[in-house]
Amino acid sequence: MKKLRRFLRVGSCLSKIVVVAGCASATFVPTRSVYPSKGRYCEIEVFSSAAPDREYEEIGIVEGEGNFWKAKLEDVLPKLLEEGCLAGGDAIIMQSNDIFSDTTEGIRTQRISATVIRWKAD
Repeated sequence: MKKLRRFLRVGSCLSKIVVVAGCASATFVPTRSVYPSKGRYCEIEVFSSAAPDREYEEIGIVEGEGNFWKAKLEDVLPKLLEEGCLAGGDAIIMQSNDIFSDTTEGIRTQRISATVIRWKAD
């Protein structure tokens, strides 16, 4: 029983540390065929103000989220790029960037959505 209480107390402390520390994460949702991964840290282009001027196909959507002090674009963007690379993408097209604040809890959350694309062969 003592071990269980100690385990729960330690687990509670760890969960508070994770919440206070903030985090950034991203997930990929495929919309087309699955492509081989290009590794975790490939070179991938980012389009934010206009669509690319060459032909491409959309292969999925990547959604990222950050909270507390990891709630800035520069904190979440690396996770989006990593997921785009793992999905086999050549570039991402930024779609939405929303910031939410919970004043009662003091939590700031940023959610970013982007389309992952692959260049069409010439």
